[in-house]
Amino acid sequence: MRFKDILSAEFRKSTSTFRLALLTIVPFLVAISLFMMLLVIWEKRHAGEDQLSELKEVARAFFGQIMVTRTWNALHGGVYTEVSETTRPNPYLEDPRRDIVCSDGTRFTKINPAYMTRQLSELTSLSRGYSFRLVSLKPVNPKNSPDAWEKDSLIDMEKRGTAEASTVYAEHDGRRFFKFLSPLRIEKPCLTCHASHGYKVGDIKGGISILVPMAQSDQLYTAKTRRTVLYILAVGTVSFLFITMITCFLSRRLSGEIEKNIDRERLTAIVELAGATAHEMRQPMTVIHNLVGLMNEKTRQNEPITEEEMMIIHDQCDRMNDTINKMLNITSYKTKDYFRGTKIVDFDSAAAPGREGGENEGEK
Repeated sequence: MRFKDILSAEFRKSTSTFRLALLTIVPFLVAISLFMMLLVIWEKRHAGEDQLSELKEVARAFFGQIMVTRTWNALHGGVYTEVSETTRPNPYLEDPRRDIVCSDGTRFTKINPAYMTRQLSELTSLSRGYSFRLVSLKPVNPKNSPDAWEKDSLIDMEKRGTAEASTVYAEHDGRRFFKFLSPLRIEKPCLTCHASHGYKVGDIKGGISILVPMAQSDQLYTAKTRRTVLYILAVGTVSFLFITMITCFLSRRLSGEIEKNIDRERLTAIVELAGATAHEMRQPMTVIHNLVGLMNEKTRQNEPITEEEMMIIHDQCDRMNDTINKMLNITSYKTKDYFRGTKIVDFDSAAAPGREGGENEGEK
């Protein structure tokens, strides 16, 4: 075999291996890409849900601490603190004992739960960025009037008994805030100040609206989501490379086995074709060989060669020519039993119908 033929065979073999590997890898690549995309979408969606759940838990804890502080204040009937520039008497507190003066002239004013809540909110906003405030559908202090979302939430709480409400909104500068609202129900200590407003125990007198800035939470969850996405991409890439290596190895092995099977089938076909050729050609050649020997003997004895003998040779030559034409016109691979399980090509069935004789038919 020439070097060019060797290179051509190796190229065909490598191309076959590549095509087989490609047919296997491409569907896997599409499947793993879709799977990774779904994982990324799922992660981003659930990261947002987890973030809101965490913020809601923070707001609930914050609300719980506010309620503990307010309850303590209410149980003590309010607390007194010295009047100062930052703590002025509450003009909305209807209490004849709102202001007291000590014997030394120091003035004190009562801090009720609502006033204390407002002051705590101002301090919290300055130190932590969190803020909260009292809101009510019947505000005594106009500053406690609810916005549109707070108003709708309070109405829903009164009608349906909703335990809490939350939402996310963004300001014009792009900053996001988590807003949480939970109702304030009238308890027995609250009646000291609110009985005159027509409330009774269990009524919703308003709520505490808590505002949590989301900048730090957004940064944490963005970084967390980015890490998770990178992990998914890394696992997907490693998986793809691993599967690619395995696929290439198996494709090469499989391609080699396919080539071997093809070679074995080719060899079997050649053997069967050779067997059929030997079968079809041996008989007429044996007849011709015997007649030629007989004719030589007659020639030595000066005996004439008969026309019948010449016709026999002619017929056997036609038979061999017909066999050759059938071989040239094979269009399918069909065999027949020959001897002891051996198969040979069936020229009559394998040749195209109506083409026996081929181009040499007119040369007879």
